[in-house]
Amino acid sequence: SGASGGAKSRLKHRMLAQIVSSASPTYLFDLVLGDSAAAGDMLANNNDSPSSRPHVGIISTAAGYTIVEVSSEERSVRITERVTTEAVACRLAAYPPADPLFYVPTPGSDKTDTSGVTSSSSSSSMRRQLPFLPSRLDSASSGPGSRVRTKTLSPLLMQEPAPGICDLERAKRVIVSAHLDMTEDKASTTVDFSEGLTSSKEGRKRRITHEDFVMISSMDQSSEAGSTGRLRATQMSPLYVETATQLGLLSDRTIPPLISYLLPESAPAPTRRFLRRWLLAPPPSHVSNAMSQLVQTLKDDGPPLPPLAVPPIGKVLALIRAGQASAQVFRELIDALESTTSVLDAYSDDESLDIVKPLMILLQHESGMAADPVSLQSRCRETSQLIEKVVAPYNVHNHNAYFEDDDLLDRVSDHGDTVPRAFFERNEASWRGRVKPEAAVDAYDHVKQAVDNLANVVRIDFWGPNDPVTTSSKRSPVFQDIFNNLFALKEIPSWVDQKEKEKYFHPRDRNGKVLRNRYTTANVQAALSDYVEACETACKEVTKVLTNLSATLCDEGHLPAVVQAAHANLILSTAAHHAANSNALGWSMAQVFEKNTSGSPNPNLAGNIKDIWPYWMDRHESVANSFKLDGLFLLTAPNMSGKSTLMRSTAAAALLSNCGLCAPLAQGSSIQRFDALFVRGASADVPTEGKSAFGAEMGDIAALIRSCGDKSLVFVDELGRGTSPKDGTSLAGAVLEAMAESRMNGIFATHLHGILDLPLSPVAQEHIFMKRMAIHKNSNVDVESPTYEWTYRLEDGVCKDSLALVTARHFGLPENILNRAELFSLSLVSSNPNRITSHEGDSDTSPSFTHSNQRVANGASLPVSNNVGLDHAMTIVEEYAGENEKVVRIPPKWMCPASLEGYCCVYILQVDDRFYVGETDSLSRRLSQHRKKGSAWTMLTAVAIRVEGGKTEARNVESLVIRKMAKIGFDMISINDGRSVRSKGRMLPNKKTTIEDAQ
Repeated sequence: SGASGGAKSRLKHRMLAQIVSSASPTYLFDLVLGDSAAAGDMLANNNDSPSSRPHVGIISTAAGYTIVEVSSEERSVRITERVTTEAVACRLAAYPPADPLFYVPTPGSDKTDTSGVTSSSSSSSMRRQLPFLPSRLDSASSGPGSRVRTKTLSPLLMQEPAPGICDLERAKRVIVSAHLDMTEDKASTTVDFSEGLTSSKEGRKRRITHEDFVMISSMDQSSEAGSTGRLRATQMSPLYVETATQLGLLSDRTIPPLISYLLPESAPAPTRRFLRRWLLAPPPSHVSNAMSQLVQTLKDDGPPLPPLAVPPIGKVLALIRAGQASAQVFRELIDALESTTSVLDAYSDDESLDIVKPLMILLQHESGMAADPVSLQSRCRETSQLIEKVVAPYNVHNHNAYFEDDDLLDRVSDHGDTVPRAFFERNEASWRGRVKPEAAVDAYDHVKQAVDNLANVVRIDFWGPNDPVTTSSKRSPVFQDIFNNLFALKEIPSWVDQKEKEKYFHPRDRNGKVLRNRYTTANVQAALSDYVEACETACKEVTKVLTNLSATLCDEGHLPAVVQAAHANLILSTAAHHAANSNALGWSMAQVFEKNTSGSPNPNLAGNIKDIWPYWMDRHESVANSFKLDGLFLLTAPNMSGKSTLMRSTAAAALLSNCGLCAPLAQGSSIQRFDALFVRGASADVPTEGKSAFGAEMGDIAALIRSCGDKSLVFVDELGRGTSPKDGTSLAGAVLEAMAESRMNGIFATHLHGILDLPLSPVAQEHIFMKRMAIHKNSNVDVESPTYEWTYRLEDGVCKDSLALVTARHFGLPENILNRAELFSLSLVSSNPNRITSHEGDSDTSPSFTHSNQRVANGASLPVSNNVGLDHAMTIVEEYAGENEKVVRIPPKWMCPASLEGYCCVYILQVDDRFYVGETDSLSRRLSQHRKKGSAWTMLTAVAIRVEGGKTEARNVESLVIRKMAKIGFDMISINDGRSVRSKGRMLPNKKTTIEDAQ
């Protein structure tokens, strides 16, 4: 209380409260009353705080690897069977596991000391023994604790096959048991609540075993052909490292991150982590179908949803099991439980909205527990009511909160100016507002009595005949000492008789030192001590009530409801945010079909792609492509013509569609369900593995040949460029032939045109189709120096000219080097006169070229010409404003035509050799303002065009025109208004507008 003496200095007692690791990052010590401190921050900063890393076990079997992921906090085990070496490496690279990584070799292959622990970054011999160790980690997941050691377990630890015990259960037992033994969970995961439990199981202790962990299988249970003879459903394998990197799922600053375009910026961080895991390890077919149903319903019908609270379930469960869950944690749980209950209440019986049924399928897959809407609704309501009986609905100390019922607030004691309010706040803030007063009646009554007694004594001894109410405007004689938790007088009151002054003395501070400038009385000191003691008792009682609530939730089996509510909210939040973002971007849901089934359009068709565009671009700034994927495309095209972009866009759309998500393509598209997706792009050396760029490339191609078949979708870009042209062409041809003979579908892009002359087998030739990217040749210019523009359109045909020098000139290579390169090129041609160096046929009738009087598809084309002027600018603004409107040219000093006045217009000004783009709804006034700037502005030439759709559409057109002109090479006076383009979103069903029309 600050009234009693003590030693002048005290030794500080220190102890080890808990070891926090990457697998258990939640600090569990003394958090019960931490609403405004650690516990509150832990929930409030869920988006920023690191999530726990699972312990991972890799079991080698004859059918491949089995990945076992153990979550210590959630007590769940996620198992994936029959995984390739490359898929295991991708999983470990994307999400570095907690230390150590467990490895169980096949029987007879464990030659190492099974009791030892080896580093994953050790010698090359270790990498040869454990080929799944990733050569690099995702930079977004790396950092402290990301370096993992490997602990090899003896295969003898695997339980023998027995009736009733499947392979998944055997895998779970060996890894979970090893994890529990290693972390000494005999003590650290023991159920041991603090003293004073009201439960009959008070003080019990029980060691956690593998039976306490829920098993979640990533395998499609419906994919096995049963007794009914159903066809086995196709399930996509986990992605490889190279595929994940090329699609932006592993961080690479040169590749747009896919997840950033699937969700709006406002989406919670847990939804981003969910989708990343969802795409890296695609779900079973029936689960992806459920996600597709849910997203489509939310996207088309868009019913309102309650606020979807997504608490960090692993941390919450860890706090509850440790008896350290605070009132704020329980309030978060109530919000999550009520959100789930509200959704089930609103939509369980609504047959017009397909929400609850797919949600239950997804929930069962994610939680590993049976999901029934009636049972879940009942269990969530029961758990919520149990918490609400104990926990106060509001925290009175949250000054930013809005309180619906002021009578429910558990306010701090207040006796006006008699006792300083800050004193009551300091002693009661730690426990008030946590539980309802009826949950700790005796403690609350004791505090009230102590407060009344303290106020009465202070009124008599400190205030005397002065009434605190009437003297409130004057300075209070009572001064608080926050450091010593006491209050006193600075001087003996003047109204005290000489005889009474003897009862006033100097109090002592917390270290026993006399405070000679303060005065108090024995009655005040005793009442103050009683009050502080009553507050300490109340604090202990509130802690005990919250700890008992944690014990009740554990003992009475309420945690499954908490887990499923959190997962349900996360799934719904992810689906809702993705559906909203897809509508904003104009993305659609493709139909997914099984190969060679009744739902398949034709036996050889792998996909009917309509108007696909890059996922990282606005659809009105990009070129959409439509094609039927009915084999293996051999794609040849010039540099910078969009080959890699088309391949990456198609691969991303296939992955998203197979996972039940929307993709950047038009409605009516259909894509086959694939068993593997493989994307091989540009190579880089891997020094950590002693591989050159070509060696790494060959390793990936070996994995492709080994793992992909007739139900696989593959994309190989420029294979063989890391070696000599002869060897590269030979290897690329052989790989292409092997892929075609295996009936793989996809795109094989190359600049090694010698492949076209190789004698491929007849079987391979039947499955290979020649494709190229069309370019635009300006035939109205000097024949000796033609100019080109890329159209980014896919078409039938062959291209044997990469136009490398044209691309080099566009990117600023010095002219002397380009001229020298042209001479060398002529020298090479003269030494090989039979060499064809252009598109096949090299004539103006070649289907690869369009003539200059044909308008090139939208503003994404890349011209290689310095011929920029006002005429060219007019075609650009016409392109974006629409074909129904015509550009009007306004010569210097001419008046604005009256026909444009009062309409939203976009205009382009030519000031000397520079250009300015703007928009206005009063063109005459705006031109007058520009001409008044003087100098060259007085003689500007303008072009203007009317824009339908109002101010917003005019600003969009303005931004698009600025971007296009700057990209082409116009000298722009300002580009500030070209920084953002607002997407038009989805098009109305009754407006039959194509992507090209919109562009």
